[in-house]
Amino acid sequence: MNQLVADLLKANDPNSLDKVVYSRAETDGTTLTRINATNMDFYIYFSFRTNSQIPFSSVNTTNWDIAFNRYKLATNSGTSNSFGLGGACLSNQTTVTAAASIDRSSQNCSDTPSTNFVIDAKTSTQGIGGVGAEFIGNALLTDWFNYQIGNLTTKGLIYIVRSGAGSSSNFAFKIENYYSDAGTSAYPTFRWKKLP
Repeated sequence: MNQLVADLLKANDPNSLDKVVYSRAETDGTTLTRINATNMDFYIYFSFRTNSQIPFSSVNTTNWDIAFNRYKLATNSGTSNSFGLGGACLSNQTTVTAAASIDRSSQNCSDTPSTNFVIDAKTSTQGIGGVGAEFIGNALLTDWFNYQIGNLTTKGLIYIVRSGAGSSSNFAFKIENYYSDAGTSAYPTFRWKKLP
């Protein structure tokens, strides 16, 4: 009984660093990561630079790069963290490997014009059941899925995510799946790789 209570408290603690299900190197040089983002009350923060979950207590630092709250995503920028220098841009490449092999400016993702990288703001998206949902996050990244009643599927889009620490670290990023192996929703699996 004590373990059950401890597990429930841990699941509802945004500083509990147990939300990375796995993060493994793939043979193509990318990393495949799965996050448990089932809690509706808070984002799970992740650093590409350290390949690790970052606690909520560090949200106002540049330590994290991307965050997940079920199907919604945020970058370390704008309204999510005014100190963050992150953002996201839609790549013109079709694979993470291809996007990570060339400079981001060759993918229409340069810092000028500044509109190429989208930063976080109050935005809305189609929620589960077709109901609109407002949230603080990255509107560009939250366009990763197609929705049909009861099912989210990836559009296969490749994004460049600029690190929360600034333009010196950029990562090719793609959501591959939204479900756990058991079919539970809000377990996004994503492929990523650092750009040169």
